Amino acid sequence: MNNNIKEFSSIENQLITPTLDESTIQKFYKDKGVFLTGGTGFFGKIIIEKLLRVTDVSQIYLLIRTKKGKDAYTRIDDLFNDPVFEKLKKCNPKYRQKITIISGDCSLPALGITQTERELIKENVNIVIHGAATVRFNEKLKMAIAINVNGTKEILQLAKEIVHLKAVVHVSTAFAHCNHRYIQERFYPSNITGESACKLGDCLDEHTLNELTASIIKGYPNTYTYTKVLAEDIVQNYAEKLPVTIFRPGIVITTYKEPVSGWIDNMYGPCGMIVGIASGVLRVFSGRVDSKANLVPVDLTVNALLASAWDIARNTYDEPPIYNYVPDADNMVTWREYMVYGFEYGCNIPMHKSIWYPCVTIVPWRWQFVILSFLYHTVPAMFMDLSMIVVGKKPRMLKIYRKIHQFCGVMEYFASNDFKFDNDNVRMLSAKLEGADKQIFGFDMRYIDWKELFRVSLVGLRLYVVKDDPRSVPESIKRHARLKLLHYSTLFIIYSVVLALLYKIISFFIF
Repeated sequence: MNNNIKEFSSIENQLITPTLDESTIQKFYKDKGVFLTGGTGFFGKIIIEKLLRVTDVSQIYLLIRTKKGKDAYTRIDDLFNDPVFEKLKKCNPKYRQKITIISGDCSLPALGITQTERELIKENVNIVIHGAATVRFNEKLKMAIAINVNGTKEILQLAKEIVHLKAVVHVSTAFAHCNHRYIQERFYPSNITGESACKLGDCLDEHTLNELTASIIKGYPNTYTYTKVLAEDIVQNYAEKLPVTIFRPGIVITTYKEPVSGWIDNMYGPCGMIVGIASGVLRVFSGRVDSKANLVPVDLTVNALLASAWDIARNTYDEPPIYNYVPDADNMVTWREYMVYGFEYGCNIPMHKSIWYPCVTIVPWRWQFVILSFLYHTVPAMFMDLSMIVVGKKPRMLKIYRKIHQFCGVMEYFASNDFKFDNDNVRMLSAKLEGADKQIFGFDMRYIDWKELFRVSLVGLRLYVVKDDPRSVPESIKRHARLKLLHYSTLFIIYSVVLALLYKIISFFIF
């Protein structure tokens, strides 16, 4: 038990080995102005933290929109309260002096920024990293076009006006072209151009676009992947001679090592699945367990992104280079391994707030999921809600399971299909790193230890997302044992009753 508690203390005390001399990439970022969109998101936080901790950038200009009644300045305060910045605060106490807030919104014309702010960016920025996007898979098409497609067009227009521009990185996704099962590091044609999509979004109202969405995005699972394809088309046809690159990360999960192992601030994707299983809420899922899990840790992903900006700034390419940042073919992992490792390590640090013993059934077909989710999710939820009503509490489990089933539907497409990716450009980029850069900005997925990544991911999910006190591990293990006994006792009773009923039915007809 003491070893389990040490998992949490060690995760907070890791330090990157310092280097005395600046590396090549550090020299590139030294005294540069960086304009970043999407800086308040999961991915953006690590970009900010990495730049401020290991490079001497001149200034980071953060495009931040008003959200949920909080303006840009309030949101930046909330941003730096995240524990992921604790190491930065120790290494660089004056980090806030290198942050300039640009109040704006990628969904608005000209990004919604003032002319004064635009002039500031034009004169002082050297590197543009466009990471902002709506990542809601079920986003209304009109809003998805406004943010993901037109927002990209506005960024490129601004980039063309920057006086001393060195590099532009457009963050896409490895699954943008998921209508293909073999995805290369190249552009793919779309059924309409990004420019036409922007006009479509301007001309049609939201209701009309909602009615037409299914036919427009035909062949793609959701509006997110579809609009990411259109955004790439904008880059291909609108960037002209800009020093631009497209960066396509796989399914981004927790940090591997930096600035602390296992950090994450959300429950999207596979991490949400693990939390659902560990809490005893998610008991059935649809997917093919032997498909490749295209997972990448966020810290290595950011390293690769920053390296891609460095590379495009010093090289000229005929067309924007594209990087599929996914697990390397020499070191792949399957969803089965992800689940096995999760259960293996999860038993050592069970969640304190779980409602049932973790147990999940993964089925390959949709019809199986529909039947089992009714039996394993809906029926128990109905009984739980009924018991809440009896004791005078508000029922909530059926509502929770509606959201869980929506989440399962989103994940099903990517867990049920096996994708193959080319990553030659990523390999070549990694080979260009020399000396200290291999240590500071290393991102070679061939050398990642998947078991270690999944172990620290579980520790991090418990600590940063579920927010279970590390000191609760011993009590949680005891509680886990009690839930296990209750789970198998319940199964024994159910199976006994079913067998007894079957025996009576058979006896009735035979005798």
